[in-house]
Amino acid sequence: MSNLLRRVRKLEARRTDIRGFVPYSPEWHDYWEGRLNQLLAGELPEWERIPLEYIDSVREAAESAGECAPLETERRR
Repeated sequence: MSNLLRRVRKLEARRTDIRGFVPYSPEWHDYWEGRLNQLLAGELPEWERIPLEYIDSVREAAESAGECAPLETERRR
């Protein structure tokens, strides 16, 4: 059992991003929400980048809540 636990912890450690957050966790969302708000308020340098994974998760949440239209994936010809 201890071998399995050790392996699970090792896998979980690999799943964290560079800042130590597990992607898509509540803590990860809270962190990036704060960074995005700072960026939009002009408090962060322009080179600060918000991960596309966070932007996609916010968009998907808004779509599922009916707050915006679904993003079209194909170009109109």
